[in-house]
Amino acid sequence: MQQAPQSSRAFRASLWLAFGLVAVLLPLLHLWAPAQRWSNVHGDWLIRQRATLQTPDPRIVVVDIDDTSLQALVGEAGKWPWPRSMHAELLEHLLAQQAEAVVFDVLFSEADRFHPDADAYFGEVLAASDRVYLAALQQQASNPAEAPLLADYPPTAGLLPGRDARQRGVLLLPWAVAPEHWKTGTINFTQDADGVGRRYDIHRRFGDWRMPSLPARVAQDRGVALPAVDSFLLDWRSAERVPYPRISFAAALAQARGEAGQLPADYFAGKIVVIGTTAAGLYDLRRTPLDDLYPAVFILATAIDNLLNGQQLHAAPAWGMALSGIVLLLGLHLLLLRERLLVAGLMTLGASGALLLGSYLLVLQGVLVSVLPGLLALWLLLALALAVFYRRRRRQLSDTISLFSRFLDPKVVAQLVARENPQGLLASRECQLTVLFSDIRGFTTMSERHSAQEIMQILENYFAGQVDVLFRHHATLDKFIGDAIMAFWGAPQDNPNQAVDAVGAALEMIDNVERYRRDFDHPDFDIGIGLHTGPAVVGMVGTSKRYDYTAIGDTVNLASRIEGLTKDRARLLVSAATMQACGDAFDFVPHGDFQVKGRVEPVTLFEPRRKTL
Repeated sequence: MQQAPQSSRAFRASLWLAFGLVAVLLPLLHLWAPAQRWSNVHGDWLIRQRATLQTPDPRIVVVDIDDTSLQALVGEAGKWPWPRSMHAELLEHLLAQQAEAVVFDVLFSEADRFHPDADAYFGEVLAASDRVYLAALQQQASNPAEAPLLADYPPTAGLLPGRDARQRGVLLLPWAVAPEHWKTGTINFTQDADGVGRRYDIHRRFGDWRMPSLPARVAQDRGVALPAVDSFLLDWRSAERVPYPRISFAAALAQARGEAGQLPADYFAGKIVVIGTTAAGLYDLRRTPLDDLYPAVFILATAIDNLLNGQQLHAAPAWGMALSGIVLLLGLHLLLLRERLLVAGLMTLGASGALLLGSYLLVLQGVLVSVLPGLLALWLLLALALAVFYRRRRRQLSDTISLFSRFLDPKVVAQLVARENPQGLLASRECQLTVLFSDIRGFTTMSERHSAQEIMQILENYFAGQVDVLFRHHATLDKFIGDAIMAFWGAPQDNPNQAVDAVGAALEMIDNVERYRRDFDHPDFDIGIGLHTGPAVVGMVGTSKRYDYTAIGDTVNLASRIEGLTKDRARLLVSAATMQACGDAFDFVPHGDFQVKGRVEPVTLFEPRRKTL
């Protein structure tokens, strides 16, 4: 009895240690790669929800160099890139219609030595207006020390000088036209660490030099005060891949040439026209929260829209989330100290729901909140506390067993007191399995050459080796059927890599054949293995006197039939379902279609082989 206070103090000390550990880890969770990945997934979902409720700026329209335009104009302009006269002709028309601005999401980085007149024409049209914007691109220098001096670029490149006159950088500028006609900005779209682009530049930095992005240049020329940051979170104006009106370049050019079409005569008047491409062959697609193949021209249009209307997303400050996380952790810790486990669990669940709901409501107001690290910390504290409670409970059970073991078998007492029921794990259920049947070929002949005792020794050695292989590859051993082995993957624990594990095990089992031939002094010793992947029922099957954990169903039967088809064909055959589940982990040799008993449709079989370098 004197140990009770000490035990209670140790218990509370363990809870305080768990709280301190989680509190220290909370800031680190924001840097932990899996937490960042989950946060990004959740944040991208929030961004998509907000995007569905937004309305794009009606002034912005995209002229799309799409696949239709490439095909329609191939006879006149040839393959991409087109002569700049095509752009000049359309640009002249857009300016004549009094478009508010024309923004090219196309790089004109080199003069066209085959069509110099086309470049000259383009330059003449540019010279007649200050409403045309050309794209520039910052590039990585292979040797930064040999990159051009920023001060040597033309003033019309738009660079904002810093104090360091020796600053260098590589810029891809529209050299196809004379620098005096430039009005440029960068179109770099930098992806986050997970490969998804979520932000757009306001400025690109080269040391203390800066260069405005193309959207920033467009917005600034229209009197918009830009945010005092280098980049901003894009506030997507629609969840669709085409959020803005899209006019085919060929259709717009046809209107410029006076050809009949469906566009109103003054369609482009007062519009901000962004010219870019969605053609699949031009590869101007990017990963975004909305789509893995999002056209870059609509990213540029979205950035222009955001800056013109001051509707960027804002990330909640990290200190605010850290503070709220500490408050929640402290509240949970106080409940755990009072041993209110049910209330603590409900509080954790409720706080999780409130944080997720709050993050959704906040993003609708334009504030993006990263709540998953705080949630992870909350659940981690609860898990550590449950481990502390479990450890104390086990110690109490051990003390009880020590007491009652004077009267009962300690094993029986342990079972009675602990009451650990495997029913949840072993309960019958249907799941996806990969089933293996393996049989020894010519076993009857081998039996005639050896005594019964030798045969039993051979089987014992054979089974021991093959079972070791199966267990190394995460198999569940079902049963031995004479000289046959049945095993499966996918239960009692799910295994998304089950087919690959099964084929790997089967190939290693075959590798053992030569050793068995030598050890058993039976040169004709061989095995056949069949594999099939599909749904089956697993669980405890039997009577009240004996239960076995086994799998039943058509998948099991077909695996057995496939094993029977290996004779005189191959040591290992698998079904098409198993082959497909393996992906490209192995090479597969087709063996054709076979009719098996009990199935109407023929079964297509393949022989897997390890990939060769």
